[in-house]
Amino acid sequence: MGNPFDPFNLILFLIAVVGFIRLRMILGRRTGNEDPLRQNKYASRVSADIESLTKPKEKKQPKTKEDILLFIGSQLPGFSEKSFLDGASNAYELILKNYADGDLKTIKNIISKDVYGGFNEAINERKNKNKRLVNEVIAFDKSDIIDAKIERKNVLLTVEFYSRIITYVLDENDQIIEGNKDNPISVIDQWTFKKALKDKSPAWQLISTQSES
Repeated sequence: MGNPFDPFNLILFLIAVVGFIRLRMILGRRTGNEDPLRQNKYASRVSADIESLTKPKEKKQPKTKEDILLFIGSQLPGFSEKSFLDGASNAYELILKNYADGDLKTIKNIISKDVYGGFNEAINERKNKNKRLVNEVIAFDKSDIIDAKIERKNVLLTVEFYSRIITYVLDENDQIIEGNKDNPISVIDQWTFKKALKDKSPAWQLISTQSES
């Protein structure tokens, strides 16, 4: 039988005692009087803290027109307010001309289905009455972005055009029955263009028109 006071046995005993004491210090001593509600609150708080640290933070959407335009510039390569307005003005002139000519095929890809339907209905009505519309943009006095929105990962920009246009209607004998080909009129139009943020092409789509002339 080994010697209980053997130095090696004493070392093992001391290690066991120290380990037991440290374990009690870490785990605590249950007395049977612990408050389970307090423990649950503590556990819930710890769980909530962990969740708040691990949960990805939601990105704040820009709200003002200026912030939205800056955001668009960070998402769409080559976008600037000036370049957009230049493109919108070109689209305005092209769409007015093709609408007057009754040619929607050329502009089909840059107008929405709703706008296409409205244009097509008006064109068919003119044809049925043997009328022909002439639109010619003489000058742009001003164009401004008056509203900007982000909806479901789409950007909506509303442009207000101040232009001078010659517009008149001809009958089947090419006689002017409405308007004047010599005197341009001042027109204020508000057109809204739409584009998906993931779409990196320069194309925008016209989704609504409103006139204040």
